Amino acid sequence: MKRFVIKLAGILAFMLVIFSLSAQNQIVGTVNYHEDPANPLPAITLELFDSNNNLVATTSTNSNGEYSFDNVAPGDYSIVSSTNLPVGEVDLIDASLILQYLIGWYTFNDYEFAAADVNGSGNVTFGDYIIVIISYLMQGNPFPTDEWQFAEVNVSVTTSRDPVTTAPVWATSTGDVEGIWLPGGRDFNSIPIIEDEITTIKNQEVELEIGSNYSDLISGFNLNLVYPTNLLEVTDVTGPDDSFHYDLNPETGVLKVIWLDENENPGERYFGESLFRVTVKQKDNTVSDSEGLFSLLEGGMVLDRRSNKINDIEISLPKVLTIEPNLELGAVCYPNPVVDKLNIKITSPSNSNANILVFDLSGKLVKEITNTIFKGTQLMTIETESLPTGQYIYKINVGNSNLHGRFQK
Repeated sequence: MKRFVIKLAGILAFMLVIFSLSAQNQIVGTVNYHEDPANPLPAITLELFDSNNNLVATTSTNSNGEYSFDNVAPGDYSIVSSTNLPVGEVDLIDASLILQYLIGWYTFNDYEFAAADVNGSGNVTFGDYIIVIISYLMQGNPFPTDEWQFAEVNVSVTTSRDPVTTAPVWATSTGDVEGIWLPGGRDFNSIPIIEDEITTIKNQEVELEIGSNYSDLISGFNLNLVYPTNLLEVTDVTGPDDSFHYDLNPETGVLKVIWLDENENPGERYFGESLFRVTVKQKDNTVSDSEGLFSLLEGGMVLDRRSNKINDIEISLPKVLTIEPNLELGAVCYPNPVVDKLNIKITSPSNSNANILVFDLSGKLVKEITNTIFKGTQLMTIETESLPTGQYIYKINVGNSNLHGRFQK
């Protein structure tokens, strides 16, 4: 019996030696957004490649951002990550951080640098800043690079049977230098507004001011407004300085404005009581007294002098009253000289029939158009391609009134 026990023990020892020599190891780790343990990322796909760049295994993170590769043979490996998760939010604070980095006020770590390099050049330049603030935030264009960026992790596996724990894999999404990623997306609270006193607008251009109840210094703002397109035409938008940008869509009535203080000492020059100005005029075809309001879309913000979002701010927006203009009969023709089409813009105080007559210099009638015009301003077009080169006279008969002018073909 004793010989059998000794023999069995020898067999077990031999098997343990063989097992230890052929042991397969485990690689474990975590993926966190901006290296923040409080913000682990689920559903991250991780691929394990050997030293010959062969794909060895694939795994994914759990709800705690944890992953593992099991039964890994000894060797050198790299881990490459990817995901289809929605990206983090990009806003004016991210553009401000890039600007502060460029002027030497802020130092990026690895993941902030990767987020700021939105064109994928390997450097962070004013080109990246312009892409964020103009192309992305104002115009809504996508970034040139991939939406997600991850740290590539290299790991060596030995014959030890203990799990190999990698350094935490940082992740960031392009443009999100600030580092805010939320599973359901960030909630944007609407900024309260204050309605200004009514401004009456008639035929003249009027400058309207958009300001706030914040009287201290500011370093930037990003606001999206909607104005009443049925009443007003926006002719100009001006801000604090040349760093102010705007985008205007007259069809939808959306006006986007964005400004960051790009001076040497940002946050030291401008106060929040006056943000920017909008010059408007009443539309020509507005024929009845009407009130109109400016409104704000969600997602805007104003930054204090230290580039932090001001949470308790209210924006003052114009309230306008357009009144029926005292229209007088008038006409303007263009282009002059003309090639193939002459446009005549007619303003009429009432609905009426209009006769447009075109004569050459000998007094011969060469064109005649009869049309109904309506109160307000409308455009009429005359075909002139068939007319010989020369000087012409047009006459417009509207009711008991007459207009005339000249044009050249």
